Amino acid sequence: MAENIYNIFTTVMLVILALVIFGYFVRTILGPHFSDRLLAVNSISTVVMLFIGFIAVMQGENYIVDIALIYAVLGFVSVIILCKQYLRSHHKEKANDLKNIKDKANEIKGEVK
Repeated sequence: MAENIYNIFTTVMLVILALVIFGYFVRTILGPHFSDRLLAVNSISTVVMLFIGFIAVMQGENYIVDIALIYAVLGFVSVIILCKQYLRSHHKEKANDLKNIKDKANEIKGEVK
């Protein structure tokens, strides 16, 4: 009896998480601003980690949690890359940070001489 209730609960939670992922996916496509899309992608990553965690609990396997942790790192890196690309495309004068630092250093050297 308790096992049956547990299986129903976890199945309902997985369906709810799938609906939440779908809602964030719609927000990613329709979001009026880049920040809305970025937050939706980050939220999808977080909810997918929860989804993988529920599957790990249902299956009783520990290695699935490792997959969730790897997915967390990939989600974090993807958000960082998206932010960097956004800054490069919208702020071209600040896109190459190393070049700006070298130019500033050369300006300072020129003022000292």
